[in-house]
Amino acid sequence: MAGYLQKLLGAQEPIFSNGIVKLERTTGNSGVDARLIADITEKAHETMRRMGLDVRDTTGPELYFALISSVRCGTSEPLLSSTDFVLFAADDVIISFNLIDVIENAHHELTYDKQICSHGQRSLRGELVMRYMDHARTNVDTTRQIASSIGLLPESDTWYNNLNISENKQE
Repeated sequence: MAGYLQKLLGAQEPIFSNGIVKLERTTGNSGVDARLIADITEKAHETMRRMGLDVRDTTGPELYFALISSVRCGTSEPLLSSTDFVLFAADDVIISFNLIDVIENAHHELTYDKQICSHGQRSLRGELVMRYMDHARTNVDTTRQIASSIGLLPESDTWYNNLNISENKQE
């Protein structure tokens, strides 16, 4: 499971996989990572079907240009309202369903091989960390330390991560 998340996030191996194993242990091996991957896949497929794409045979470029087209048609906001952390691997290219990424890709007319997915990756890092922090068995400080050690809490994301919610739960 960690391998797929590592691919989506472009994280370092084996540090990332080892860290995910540690995070999973803190939850009693409850499959937080597997559930997140299932949620990503479900949301990606649901969005693809809403765009009229067949999830079984849509190519990466077809998906990418359908997302770009949704911006030009004015349908991207309702279509992508719940897909902030959804990334999809196709042909070794990561395609972001994050509204900001899709709008920037469309605005800058970025080609399939030059597209950005940084906002989606930031959202996915935040979602992954929050799911581990919110788990009933985990210790917030331990989770934060492990997440930080594997690159899930880079300083550049500080403004984005809403970790004070978890800190308030401790108090």
